[in-house]
Parts: sequence; structure tokens; C-alpha cells
Amino acid sequence: MGVVGRSSELRRIGATLRDGGALLVVGDAGAGKSALLDAVAGGGGRVLRATGVEFESRIPYAGLHQLLLPAVRDTAAGPALRVALGLDDGPAPDPLSVSNAVLALLAERSPVTLLVDDLDLLDRPSATVLGLVARRLTGLPVALIGAQRAGAGGFFERSGLPRLVLEPLGEDASRELLDQRHPGLDPRARRRLLDEARGNPLALIELPMGRRLGAADADRIGALPGPARELLLLAALTGEPADVRAVAGTAAGLSDLDPAVRAGVIDVDPETGRLSFRRPLSRFAVIEGATLGERAEAHRRLADRAADPVRRAFHLAEATIEPDEKVAELVEQASRTVLERGDAVAGLETLTRSAELSTDRRARVRRLARAATLGAELAGTLDHAQRLLDEANRSAEDASGSLELATAAASVLFNRDCAVDAAHRLLTRALDAHVGDLDQEAVAEALQLLLELCWFGGRPELWPPFHEWVRRLGADAPDTLRIGAAALADPVRLAAPVVVDLEVEMRTLSRTENPRRIIRLGLFGTYVDRIGPAREALHRVVEDGRHGGAVAAALNAIVTLSVDGWVRGRWDETLLLIGEGQRLSRERGYTRYDAALGCYLGSLIGAARGNQDAEAAAVRLERWASARGARIALAFAAHVHCVAALGRGEFEVAYRHATAVAPPGMLPSHQPQVLSLLLDLVESAVRTGREHQARRHVAAMRAASLDRLSSRLALVVGAAEALIAPEDERATLLEQALAAPGASQWAFAQARVRLLLGEALRRRRQITEARRQLAAAVEAFDRLGAGPWSGRAAAELRAAGPTRSVGALLTAQEREIAELAATGLTNKEIGERLALSPRTVAAHLYRTFPKLGISSRAALRDALTR
Repeated sequence: MGVVGRSSELRRIGATLRDGGALLVVGDAGAGKSALLDAVAGGGGRVLRATGVEFESRIPYAGLHQLLLPAVRDTAAGPALRVALGLDDGPAPDPLSVSNAVLALLAERSPVTLLVDDLDLLDRPSATVLGLVARRLTGLPVALIGAQRAGAGGFFERSGLPRLVLEPLGEDASRELLDQRHPGLDPRARRRLLDEARGNPLALIELPMGRRLGAADADRIGALPGPARELLLLAALTGEPADVRAVAGTAAGLSDLDPAVRAGVIDVDPETGRLSFRRPLSRFAVIEGATLGERAEAHRRLADRAADPVRRAFHLAEATIEPDEKVAELVEQASRTVLERGDAVAGLETLTRSAELSTDRRARVRRLARAATLGAELAGTLDHAQRLLDEANRSAEDASGSLELATAAASVLFNRDCAVDAAHRLLTRALDAHVGDLDQEAVAEALQLLLELCWFGGRPELWPPFHEWVRRLGADAPDTLRIGAAALADPVRLAAPVVVDLEVEMRTLSRTENPRRIIRLGLFGTYVDRIGPAREALHRVVEDGRHGGAVAAALNAIVTLSVDGWVRGRWDETLLLIGEGQRLSRERGYTRYDAALGCYLGSLIGAARGNQDAEAAAVRLERWASARGARIALAFAAHVHCVAALGRGEFEVAYRHATAVAPPGMLPSHQPQVLSLLLDLVESAVRTGREHQARRHVAAMRAASLDRLSSRLALVVGAAEALIAPEDERATLLEQALAAPGASQWAFAQARVRLLLGEALRRRRQITEARRQLAAAVEAFDRLGAGPWSGRAAAELRAAGPTRSVGALLTAQEREIAELAATGLTNKEIGERLALSPRTVAAHLYRTFPKLGISSRAALRDALTR
């Protein structure tokens, strides 16, 4: 089974037995004892092996025969050993004589490693001899490693030898082993296996293949009295740890469990009254050993006792073999509760089970369709969602007659292919076809999806059906729908009245587990800079996805957190998150998340840092978005181009891209991305002599009172107003913008405004203050790794006149790299000296050149000397 997660144990074995000696390896069944011995054997050198076998345990010296026969065949062995192994006749030798002969044999063949598995099953004479040998290995290059089950007893358990106890694998090692042996598992099955195996390697390997596990456990359990087995089955189906009184039911029942405790199958904590199986394999053996009828009856008993309606529904579903509409309704209700509790994948499974139990055809179709929507929107199982959708279509009398079916089909289309227009048509036609004949829940879910489609489409003509339906719902419209309509459709004009409501809703997220609600509110906070209150909840959603939960919800949360990381300047950690999201989205086929993460947010950071690939990715994003009618993604690409061009000082290029999203003086509705390009448009307009266009755009900002939406927008609007002000007022206005409450949260925007302020002060001949602001801008850009922007600020600083040293602008590592490069070393050679990659060295030099006012390595020596 390999030794995943056992590297520390292998190292300990090596360290303990470097100069010979003995070690006892102890662990539960399936803990990996044999695999560890295999790994030792594979390490090279002379190895002798044996395994205790139960049917040979009464044959004297059978174990020693298995272990040493290969060595005795080609080496002279003492008479006592040859008699013990049955190679010569003679009176039975005493164990001490045999052990002396074994030691002599091993000394002649050393160095050698003896590996003995299942020590507790060795015959007693062999165990006695090996025990004597183990105590006398000091000074010999001979290692003896024995392994046996924990609690097996026997001679070696009491021998006092050094012990290595194999604890269950940790979470990371368990995931690695499961992924190595069973790649591509359904995330929910993966999570359940990890939970149930509890770090037992054999369980992780064998359970997915449905093999019969734990023969020894099965035998031990089969030997228990019938009442004990019945109670163990109840405990196994309840999940661990189980309440022993709830399982037993009565005081008499408690005594029925005593044989299972004495047999070492279960443990009962006397303080808490919790029952747990001593080994994971025991629990599986109990369930596997029960008949279908016994399991069904146990589930019925548990359903009768369950106080939690979800548990009751679960047990009823497991106890019900034929379709039953009443049970199906209970299970459907339970699926809603499970989702509210934060387990989207369990909610999907429960809803699917409800559909299986349905006798009402329309109810079955509804349940299958909603399960498909959950799979596509939250669980991250697009293929499974498509299968559920196909099954629902086959079950429907009229597939066009179900809004739930249309919602499911649109969700699959949007998430898999990002087919905005096709999904939009499906939903709007289904809504229009059933006016007055739809339940509120179905309409609300369809409109939530339609909201995201319209936003991603980024075209005004997509929105009228959505707005009309929200108007029809009136007071019955869910708060999240009303807030989302303002925050995504037209935040410039509609967001201000709902910001307070959004903040109130976000304050509930600390006690909210429903991933659907968390990711929706997080998205709504994107354009009004209110992601912060949702950050902790969004991270919970990401963690759930990492551990086999709702992957699509995690992808959604990663996008929102990455937007927050961009505006707050947490770029390095954000790039790690983006990389994780890209891997997941590609594995699961979610093209829109891959585009948003890699081609937009990752490229945005890359553009600010001068990455040559960033704009190429933006061009790919443009082609992708154009083919799918996703105009919001065209605005994403324009943002990347703007940041790259402004960093290089190519203001004409920046102006062209900024005005492609919003013409000067216009803040178009249904294009919320304009809020990301406000300063880009105004700065590029001013620097290209288009003051009139810049003034029109600032006037539009003022008219919309954008500075009231968030502290970031207040900083941006203040800076934009300063850029069009008379030159003698510009510095004062920029200082006011920087002093606004909350401005320091937005690292990149703040550094840009400091750069503008330094430029304004320099033009007013306030050189000392200009240098201070420009040096602060250089430092901030350096912290972000924004090399081109740092170069712009450094050039301004040089233009401000002599300072204590241009080289003082360099960080310690930049200066060390520059000095090494000045001696003629290559990037690779510098990297080897400083334990850095050549690419990292190149990035540091890229930032260093503009600070020193040079453009090549050849000028480094003079610049550093100067």
C-alpha cells in the first residue's frame, strides 16, 4: 500500500537501527506495518524475512525456519540451529543454544536486517529465540524489526524492546494516499472515506473498491452474542461517536454491550457515555456482516429514536426499499436543512435520494432538477449534474413545462460552457411561459441565476426581463435578490440605498453556513468594496471545497477573495489562491472561473508587476469573451491592458482601453466594471492632453456621489478631482484624498495617489515633501512587486533632484543582487549563491534598473558607485 505519510517513521527506524539493534513496530490492523517493513526491505542490503502464520503457530521453530533457511543453505550453521530447523536429527536443543547459533550465523552474514511481520502469530519457540537474539544485538551490524497488531499481547509485547507506534495518518497524508490510489473520486465520496477511515491506510485503499475488510475483526464480531451484534449495528449506522444509552436503549441493553467491550471491539468512555469502535475496520465489519433486512430494521429503529429531523429522514430513507412519497417529502425537507447547515454535497445526495423515493412524477422531476442545479452551482459535479438533468428530462411528461428544469439546464450551460445567451433564453422563456403558475422558491432561484447571467453578459438588453420579474415579486422578492439587483446591475446609481442593507446581511455570515448565501453576498460586495465582512465566511467555503465539499462554491469564493486580495495589495497570497482555483476549475470543467481567475485576476497582478504574459492572457480573454457574449469579461481584459500600459507610461494605450468600457463623461448602466477604471481613464486623459474628457468623467463621478459608496472610491474620486484641478490646488486635494478615513486599506490605489502627489509637489518646488511621498510610493510599489510602477516613481524621485543616495531606494536583497550582477555573474550564478531561482533574480534586477536610472547590466557598476 506504499508508505505515504510514514516518512518520519522510516527516518526513526533508520536512526534507531543505524548501528544495529531491535525495534518493535505496533499498530492497528491496516495501519501500514507490513508496508513499512516492505519499505525497509526495499532500501537495499541483505534482508531476511518471515511472517507469523496462525496455522503454523503450534509447529516448533516454524517461524525461525521461514526466517533463516535462506541463510543456512549457503552458510555453515551451528548444530543446535540445524536441529531446530529440522535439517539434522538430534535431541531438542534449548532456546539459549539456538539463540547463540543464530547470533553466530548473523555475525558471519552481517550486515543484515531481519524483518518479522505478525510477531504475535509466531510459534512460541521461535518467539523465545528471537527475543533472546533481540536483546543481544548490541555491537553487531544486525537489525531486527518486528511488527504486530496493537493489543495483540504475546512475548514481544512484554519484552521491553524499543517501540514504534503507528498512529493513524494525518489529514494531508490520508488525502495523498487516497488520491494516489483512487484518483478522480467524487468529492463527497472522498470526504466520507476520509472521515470513516480515520487515517487507517488499509481502509483508505480497500474501501473504495468495496472489498471485504478486516477478516480478524469480522471473526471477532461474529463470535459475539446476538444482542451485542444488534447493538453494534445500531452504533455503526449511527456514526461515531455514538451515545451509548441511545444505542442500548435500556439498562439491560447496556449489559449486552459488555462482551463487545471485553473483546476489544468498542470502547465506552465512562465520563461522556460515548461509544466508539476501537478500529475503523471493526465498524465496517459490523455493517458488512449484517444482512440487508437487518440493516433496514436497524435504520427503522434509529429513525424512531432520532430527535433531529434530518437524521430521522436519513434513516427512513435507508430503511425504505420501495418508493414512498411521504418519506420522499421528509427527505426533501431534510435536504434543505442540510444545505442550511453548510453541506451542499450532502444536500445534493439527500435531494437525489428524495427523487429516487418519489411516486409523484412531477415531484420527482422537480427534485432531480433541483439536485442538478445544486450539483452545477455549488457541488462542482457538472457531469453528475448533466446526468441528473437527463434523467429529469426523461421522467418529465413535458420538459418545457418545468421552471426547475429550465433553471438546471441554464445552470449547467452557464457553468460548463459560459453560454450566456442560450442560458438566458432558457430562463426567460420558462418564466414567461408560466406567469402566475409558479411557486416563489422556483422563481427566486431562477431569478438569482438570471441575475448572474445578466451581470456576466454585461449588456443592457439582457436586463429588462429580470427587472420586470423583480417588479412583479414586489415585497415578496428575497432581500438577497433586491440587493444583488442594485449591486450588480447598476451600482453607480442603485447601490447607495442598499449598502446599509448589504452590511446588515453580511453581519449574519458569522453564523451562516449556507454556502449559497455566503457566495452570493460576497459577490454583491465586490463593486462596493464590502467583501471584508464576508471574508471569514468565504474562507470557510474554500476550506469546505478543499476537503471534499462544495467545489463550485469554493471556486466562486476564491474569485471574490481574489478581488479583495487585489484591491488590498495581498498579491502573493492571492496568486496562490488563484493558482489553486485555476487547477480546480480546469479539473471540474468550470471555464468561467478559469477565465476570471487566470486571465483576469492573475493577469491583473501580473500586469502591475510587468509580467510579459499578462497582456497576452488578456487578449485570449477577449477572444473567449467575444465568442460567448460575456461582455463583462471584455471589461476585465481592458482593465489588465490599462494597468500594464499605465505602468509603462503608455497613456495613449491606456486611454483607448479605458474608454472602450466607458466613454468619457459616461458611467453606463449594467456595466459595473466602470468602477474599476475611473482613475485609469482620468489619468490617461489628462496625460494625453484630453482635459475636457477628464473633466466630463469627473463630473459624472460627482453627480453619482461615488465617493459615498466606499473608502476606496472616495480615494479614487478624490485623486481624479485633483488631477483636473488647477496645478496650485492639486497637491492639497491629493493630500485630502490620502487622509480620508480607510484610504490606507487599498495598497495599490494609495501608492498610485502618492505617486501623483509626489509629482504635484515636485512641480510646485516642494522638493523635500515630494521626495518623501515619492520614496513612500517606491517603497509601496516594491512591497507589492509592482516593478514598472516602482520605476515610474523612482524616475520622478530622481527628477526631484539629489537625495542621500539613489541606491538607498534599493532593498537589501536588490542591492546584493545588483552588486553581484555588476561583477559579471549571470542570473543563474547569482541564484545559486543566494538560493534564489534565476527568474526571481531577473525580477529583482527589473525593479532595480529604473531605480538606478539605467537600462542595462553594463551600467550597474557606475550606478552603484555613484
